[in-house]
Amino acid sequence: MYSVTVKIEGIDRRRKSSGLLHIVIGFFLLAKGADYYKYLDYGFFLPVLPFFIVALFSLIYGFMRRRIDMTARWNYWLRLTQLVCFTALGIAFLKTGRSIDYVGVFAFAAFTILLMFSERKIFQETSILFDTAGAHIPGYYREHLVPWEDLKEVVVREDFLTLFHVHKKYLQYQVLQDLSVIEISKLNDFCKEQMGVRVRV
Repeated sequence: MYSVTVKIEGIDRRRKSSGLLHIVIGFFLLAKGADYYKYLDYGFFLPVLPFFIVALFSLIYGFMRRRIDMTARWNYWLRLTQLVCFTALGIAFLKTGRSIDYVGVFAFAAFTILLMFSERKIFQETSILFDTAGAHIPGYYREHLVPWEDLKEVVVREDFLTLFHVHKKYLQYQVLQDLSVIEISKLNDFCKEQMGVRVRV
């Protein structure tokens, strides 16, 4: 079994866009918190204060995530807090009877659930794992298996890893870890051996 840490473009883009999604959610939560305060006839402020606080933290985190949380350690917990706020707001809006309010809030709650699980995955180290089953490639929610039967060649170099598919397609990834000449040779030999076994079978 071998693994190589690589850069996966789709996951890398999702990492970079997570801050923007926090900003969008922050503004939406701010707007819906203000709507709820209006339904309270601008009376007691305490029920809406948690929503404004979470919205403010979401905006700050979204604008400054790369500086204040490089490893995305707090990303999941902020998403969980946003989910709690959207759920509480949706329940509160049910009492108003206006579907335009609670449907939108519950839709954002569902969206936040998707972000919670996908972002927990994308902020992990992206490594391609090679074993007797094939190449396991990380994805947003689960890894994807490319079996040896679907590969005609695997080329591992110091800078790039390339998987050549039998249907004249190929997948190429930038290698992010330092691989020694011996490690590269062993991995290439392992891949050739596994593809050779599948051909003989």
